[in-house]
Amino acid sequence: MSGEAYDPVSNPYAPGAGTPPPALVGRDAVIDASRTSLRRLRAGRSTQHVLLTGLRGVGKTVLLRTLAAVAEGEGFRVIRQEAVGGDDTVISLLRQARRIMEDLGPGDRVGRALRSIESVALTVAGTGFELGRAGPSPDREALADVVVDLGAAAAEHDLGIVLAIDEAQGLAPGDLRRILAGVHRAGQDGLPVWCVLAGLPNLVGVVAKAATYAERLFTVEALGPLTPDQVVAAVVEPADDMGVGWAVDATSAIADLSDGYPFFVQVWAYHTWNAARDEPISRADVDRAGPAARLALDTSFFAARIARVPDSEVAYVRLLASLGPGPHRSGEVAAAGGRATSELSAIRDRLIKEGLVYAPRYGWVEFALPRFDEYVRRTLPPP
Repeated sequence: MSGEAYDPVSNPYAPGAGTPPPALVGRDAVIDASRTSLRRLRAGRSTQHVLLTGLRGVGKTVLLRTLAAVAEGEGFRVIRQEAVGGDDTVISLLRQARRIMEDLGPGDRVGRALRSIESVALTVAGTGFELGRAGPSPDREALADVVVDLGAAAAEHDLGIVLAIDEAQGLAPGDLRRILAGVHRAGQDGLPVWCVLAGLPNLVGVVAKAATYAERLFTVEALGPLTPDQVVAAVVEPADDMGVGWAVDATSAIADLSDGYPFFVQVWAYHTWNAARDEPISRADVDRAGPAARLALDTSFFAARIARVPDSEVAYVRLLASLGPGPHRSGEVAAAGGRATSELSAIRDRLIKEGLVYAPRYGWVEFALPRFDEYVRRTLPPP
């Protein structure tokens, strides 16, 4: 087939946001441990919940979706939500919870869960819930009761409940505290409720601040780059299924160019397939794909983030990028711009809230996207 293009319609790679890759590699241990936890809950035994943390592009959302599918196969009803801030997240959680309860049919525990849902809904404007005058008094704290009552109603029907929340560092602190309180109480009561939260590395600190018992409630799975062997598997296995081979130097090049970040791996493999002319796919094919792959990363992964940042915050981004790969002390960033740390703290906090940077530890800051510092130095004027 040398000299002929590979069919782009048959391209097996999936460089999308949260799009499941054709071969999910390097996450088997997390999946197996989660399946064990779910089965322990169904058997009436206690277990820990899971925090999935990592930079953007390491596959947190994909793994969260995979664990949700595993849970459904184990007899759990799943509430899956991306935390978007404000009341919208709670509104969606309540709607999903209500649908699950209504699907279970009438019963004392289902009725109690619906009353808890209604009580919280009364505190959230614009939910669209139809509420009767004789309903309970508004009570935002009842969000913890919702979690417990969902678990009790599900257990009555020999089912379980999973709360799967992505971008969980974006939850309002009070709502996160209430959800964790409900998960904790459900565990104390022996109810089949399992919680998996995914987010940036600072999620561990966010959760610990919301609940003093968080370190005992959760197991932390810090997702990092794939190993070179795992990159090879992610690239080779989907092609093998189609009778297409990859040269060793080609997969090694993708491992180097992607730094092992799953999203980058998919981008490079996808564009290499479309540019390939050799059989097996060669290092020369990877080189041919370089301009398209880099452009795709710049325009879709990086530029979309910087486009949402106002000029006042772009200046901070440029200062941070000028220091090279992080993390860096907040004081170093301020000093690079001739400013005091206190002058830039509000901007730093806004960037953390927007998910562009995070604080790996107190007083430090780092980009939440791998290689973002390189992109900023290439595309934005120096500070």
